[in-house]
Amino acid sequence: MRHKPLAALAALIAATALTSTAAIEPSSAAPRSSVHYVALGDSFSSGSGAGDNDMSNYCRRSPNSYPALWAREHHPESFHYAACGGAVTGDVRAEQVAALDRDTTLVTITIGGNDADFEGVILGCILQPVNAEKCDAALDHSESVIHHELPQRLADTYRDIRAHAPHARVVVADYPHLFDATTVCLAATKPRRERMNKMADDADAVIERQAHAAGFHFADVRGAFRGHEVCNPGGLANEWILRIKNDWESYHPTATGQRHGYLPPVSEAIG
Repeated sequence: MRHKPLAALAALIAATALTSTAAIEPSSAAPRSSVHYVALGDSFSSGSGAGDNDMSNYCRRSPNSYPALWAREHHPESFHYAACGGAVTGDVRAEQVAALDRDTTLVTITIGGNDADFEGVILGCILQPVNAEKCDAALDHSESVIHHELPQRLADTYRDIRAHAPHARVVVADYPHLFDATTVCLAATKPRRERMNKMADDADAVIERQAHAAGFHFADVRGAFRGHEVCNPGGLANEWILRIKNDWESYHPTATGQRHGYLPPVSEAIG
């Protein structure tokens, strides 16, 4: 979700890149591979909702996010954590791709949800007092962006990633359904939860098409999250999406969601 002033993004990434890398750098005692890994993207990559977030900057990267988990498990030669909560495709192009170079061998990214204003939908349909007109307007806006603007924004972003990292394996991850729509739960009606899930499916379809068109690998996380959405019949203990907490953590994957929802499909796509 988008939760950070754009004007601060450039300075924050420049100021925190080295610190963030050092904080989650694999142990020097462990054997290293020849992989040079750069993690790009938004809050689903930076780990909003996963806990232990670095509160020294607006990116709020978490060591419990799937990029950090993969790096700790596989000991790449280098790991640059450029993902930042609140990022849109324009931020990736303007700031994050600067972390890439010809030596980069692996890139992961989740991006597009903020372009489609997923946060506006959550605010209009869940977090603020129930207002059917406001919820429907937010969904209408998001669906319009997904179908008419997101394809080109992603195509431009993926082109820039390839230009900056011509030899890298690039893995693009999508977004899970946030809600189980079969139960009576929350202020959002079942039809609206169904529509929000359909919105995520539409965005994921665009992400997948553009990723394949760019020659990238696609990691679909929806299957891993199935049965662990908010409002699932198993209750809170079975949910991998954080319910209402604050404006930057709510409705993001928990640490369990990052480890068991994102990490396995991304790891499989990395190969």
